[in-house]
Amino acid sequence: MTYIEDTARWVSGLDCDGIPDRVLELARHQVLSVMGAIHAGAPSSGGKAVIETVSRLGESGPCAVYPGGELHSYGSAILQNASLSMSLDYDDYLFMGHTGHSAVTVPLAVAELRGADARTVLAAQVAANEVAGRLGATVVFGPHNGQMWAHIHLLGAAAAASKVLGLDAEATANALAIAMSEPVYALFPAFMGPQSKLLTAAIPSITGTTAALLAESGMSGSLAILEDPQGFWAHFSFLALPFMKTGFGRSWVTDTIAFKPYPGCAYIDTSVDAMLEIMARFRDERGRELESAEVREVSVDASLLTVAMDGMSRTYLDTSHLSPTNINFSLSVSIGILLLAGRLTGAELTDSFLEENRAGILELASRVTLSHDASMSAGFLRSLDEVLDLKAVTRAISTREFLSARRSMREHLGRVGAMGPRDAVAAWRSLSASDRAFLKGLVSAGSFFSPVVPYDLGDRRLEEARMPFGARVRVTLTDGTGMTAEKMIPRGGPGDPGRLEVAAEKFLRETEPALGPDGARSAMEAVLGLDPGTVDALRGALSTS
Repeated sequence: MTYIEDTARWVSGLDCDGIPDRVLELARHQVLSVMGAIHAGAPSSGGKAVIETVSRLGESGPCAVYPGGELHSYGSAILQNASLSMSLDYDDYLFMGHTGHSAVTVPLAVAELRGADARTVLAAQVAANEVAGRLGATVVFGPHNGQMWAHIHLLGAAAAASKVLGLDAEATANALAIAMSEPVYALFPAFMGPQSKLLTAAIPSITGTTAALLAESGMSGSLAILEDPQGFWAHFSFLALPFMKTGFGRSWVTDTIAFKPYPGCAYIDTSVDAMLEIMARFRDERGRELESAEVREVSVDASLLTVAMDGMSRTYLDTSHLSPTNINFSLSVSIGILLLAGRLTGAELTDSFLEENRAGILELASRVTLSHDASMSAGFLRSLDEVLDLKAVTRAISTREFLSARRSMREHLGRVGAMGPRDAVAAWRSLSASDRAFLKGLVSAGSFFSPVVPYDLGDRRLEEARMPFGARVRVTLTDGTGMTAEKMIPRGGPGDPGRLEVAAEKFLRETEPALGPDGARSAMEAVLGLDPGTVDALRGALSTS
């Protein structure tokens, strides 16, 4: 049985009765998070371009586009909803991928197309998370990461659409195979700066949905499209980890979902959390708000993930015109906005706000410095190890595979500027003896010189996962005093006891301008009551017409 066939068999047999209640609750809050992101992204210039394009297409149909709730074709609905959800990088993410763009928007559109009930929609949403997240994990050692895994939306959308359409295992397998027949490959210049980033998930989501409709009509695809010597893994990974596509129904990657409280890359979240804590402490101690003019310097120590993200963003940051898409990956600019506005929400990432305040934002950003804290990078790996057992992962990789991939990985890291040889040596020397021993243990435990040991993701308790994108922020004031705060777990992330509240707060904050306070709260109740019944109540609550 191929990986596609195994996946399809699980997807076709899934229903809400087989999904833990905690996972269904997370899925409902994922809808809140995505809808909040859609509403926040609508006023951006990229969002406006998408909305205008959908309107000009004039494709009528039964599927709602948001904000507003107007009815269009399924393609137009997915184009608008998935694009706006990515507009401000305000999405959710999980192990491993930013799945909500397709996992939420596709089941809703196909359910409206065919009249499926809400329980089927929820099951399809969870299926998309599980399928797409695992696909991302198989190519973590590859040229892409995070949101740039555009290809996961092909498989996630096809899985979700197949579930809503009620396809059997054979037709679902063909849908997944058709979707992956021409996988998308995101390019950094189109993603890190311009508004074309908005299409990263939307286009593959439409393709994946169409693949399911074609499979329903009898079209076939290559069922070995992932593992074939000339297939997906051969072209999209330096070191494929196919064993990550295991454990369906025994472990749930939806358990690892994180809801972003701020627009921007996930790797800025703990820095913003810490900065907000400092601002609150200043207010409590001095009885007034911290003024940006009082800040002499902000120094941030963070993990390699944050440092690499920020380093890549500098190449594509256009200081002559700040736009939401070209500042989402800049830690210094994000903190500059926070210092200027006192908050970081969708309202601060409108084109008008950024243009009116560009000079002030950039001046404040120039006061921010970022340094790599190797212990925080090691801490991130330790947290993964607690749940995934990284030694078991290395034992599942053969010597030949590792050696053939090592050069490609080094060359890629050099191209994206993540860390040079000198930086790596300095980071290693700065680690504690305990961290060094831990990292050495991961390598020595591998199957590089011993037989490969099979790995099964279903053996891992993903509900216990944490994602510590650690950050330590030190603010030096003009009066010479300083304040420091450190955050390991981002608000809204796995391990945060208030994770669900973050999704709810985000939804209310970002939908109130369109729906009003009472309407936003009624819409939230409709989302959280998405089971049983149809999706009509949800569409009605979110519509403004």
